[in-house]
Amino acid sequence: MDDWSLISKGIGGILQTKPLLLMIIAVVASSIFAALPGVGSSTLLAMSLPIAMTMQPYEVIALLFGITIISNTANTFPSVLIAVPGGSGSQATIIDGHPMARKGEAKRAFGAAYMASLMGGLIGGVVFFLSLPIVSPLVLLLGSPELLMLVLWGLSAVGILSGNAPVKGLMAAAFGLAVSLIGTEARTGVERFTFEGYYLWDGVHIALVGLGLFAVPELIDLSVRRSTISDTGKLGSGLMQGVRDAWKNWWLVTRCSIVGVWIGILPGLGSSVADWFAYAHAAQTEKNTENFGKGDVRGVIAPESSNNAKEGGALIPTMFFGIPGSTSMALVLVTFAAVGISPGEAMITTNKHLIYSMLTVIVLANFLATGLSMGLAGTFAKVSVMPFYVVVPMTLIFTIAAAYGVKSTYQDLATLVVFAFIGFYMRRYGWPRPPVLVAVVLGPQIQTYLWLSMDRYSFDWMLTPGVMIIAVIIVMTVFFPMWRNRKKAKVDMDYYMEEDQPRAQSVGGVVFTLIFLGVLVYGVTEAVKWPIRAAMDVYFITGIGICLAGLQLTLDFVRYRRDPGAFAPPVQSSNLTRLYLEAAGWIAGILAGIFLIGFHISFFLVPILYVRVYGGSWRLALILGLMAEGILIGLFDTVISVVWQKPILLPFLYDW
Repeated sequence: MDDWSLISKGIGGILQTKPLLLMIIAVVASSIFAALPGVGSSTLLAMSLPIAMTMQPYEVIALLFGITIISNTANTFPSVLIAVPGGSGSQATIIDGHPMARKGEAKRAFGAAYMASLMGGLIGGVVFFLSLPIVSPLVLLLGSPELLMLVLWGLSAVGILSGNAPVKGLMAAAFGLAVSLIGTEARTGVERFTFEGYYLWDGVHIALVGLGLFAVPELIDLSVRRSTISDTGKLGSGLMQGVRDAWKNWWLVTRCSIVGVWIGILPGLGSSVADWFAYAHAAQTEKNTENFGKGDVRGVIAPESSNNAKEGGALIPTMFFGIPGSTSMALVLVTFAAVGISPGEAMITTNKHLIYSMLTVIVLANFLATGLSMGLAGTFAKVSVMPFYVVVPMTLIFTIAAAYGVKSTYQDLATLVVFAFIGFYMRRYGWPRPPVLVAVVLGPQIQTYLWLSMDRYSFDWMLTPGVMIIAVIIVMTVFFPMWRNRKKAKVDMDYYMEEDQPRAQSVGGVVFTLIFLGVLVYGVTEAVKWPIRAAMDVYFITGIGICLAGLQLTLDFVRYRRDPGAFAPPVQSSNLTRLYLEAAGWIAGILAGIFLIGFHISFFLVPILYVRVYGGSWRLALILGLMAEGILIGLFDTVISVVWQKPILLPFLYDW
């Protein structure tokens, strides 16, 4: 009877007028921020903390959970339509979601994504409620060696998905780990690969990596194709078909939701990679996966069902152990402490009714966010049939502004260009990009767990039972798909490397491998100058990378001996080269404009010039120019409060 009174008290606290209204506002605002490319709900959460700290417990739960629990729902819009991650939880959705939009199935992708998100969010809430007796002893049994192996397992599962080129996928993951080494080593204070500048002290921001690897190369491709995002030029139908797809694949939704919950539970693992783990699970366990990476709806359902479920999982260590399961939960934990909500034993004893309040918000917020996103799906889907001269300039300036907003410095834009070049090269020559992004996210966890394992156990940690069991699982994860692909004699998936892209995979692959090998050798020569504690993870990561590069070069040599003609460069028209250079010229022009006359004037002029050059009307051009200026002032100036650098020619415009 006492439990029923606690349940009633918890639910009733949220259903009061003010908490309920705050939750609705939070869900709507979070959905808007999530739908903006490169912005995400984390910005809204950070902005809300000072206000939340002045509220009552029910109001705080309604506001913060309304923002965080559904933060991975609406961010599907940019991931599907323009291949720009709307947030960390929607990165894997790009792989099949954007090809679906190109095939005129954007609405179907939205329907499947939002229904899977709803189902995953509800499953995550149920698991949060039921898991304490099971999860508590399990989490406490995991030490740093086991956590290190779990991270490597997840990374290898994502890297191996590159179809008939698994070594390339693992090399891409090793490259991402190498990128994560950049910055000040936390335990020794040694500056690693910062090139004697302060900009890289904190490493390379994941937003710049994601925008560079995915957003800019896709925009270049769209500008070269000179068409709509949808190759059919039609909007198509299928919102309810996508909903039916999610229900039809209910077992996949359930499995991937459990994957998401598990990733969320593990403290420090980085729950932003739950969608990649779920995608890897789907690609390795589902039947008939030959269309994965080319527009298979299951490739949308898998990550979307996990990204909301992980929020329920992240609540378990946050609320019961006081260990934040994600970055957003760390911010929530700080705010809870400010208003007197204590995690741990007090949450189970004196504050148990608040658990039911949290569950109430999880259920209501997921239903509300799904309904809102479903209602907007048709409107957003129209982006897929808009002319390229509308989509490209607006998305490009938004991408550049989001990149600059990371640290408000021109170096952000330089970093964006570097990773855009890498992303374009990888896309052009058949190298999978997702493992790079996942590895950059997981790199700090690998470094921390490796350091702790060596410090506590020396090399003996490699012989512990848990480590050996997970090592066997990793070997099976790597070699089973390779054996299956060889048995089928075909490629299971292509990681969204379109068939219409002319690719010199052999020549370009060898060049990329040699460059990668050279970077690793440089890393080792630098690391020998540092203390062993600062160089240890560098040796670990470069050692793996060098072995993989050597294996890939051996495979390339064997392939060349068998078929020398495969290494001949592709026939490529001068017109295509001109189109690529033209697209690069627009990007260079925007950056030059920012440097010379500033963001505001450049962002007003670029859409106008782009639309007029490619045949759009003056009316449309002026509308887009005003919209770009409105976004810059309304969002980046007013809401995010970005500090703009003064341009060379017009510095007085930024004296205010």
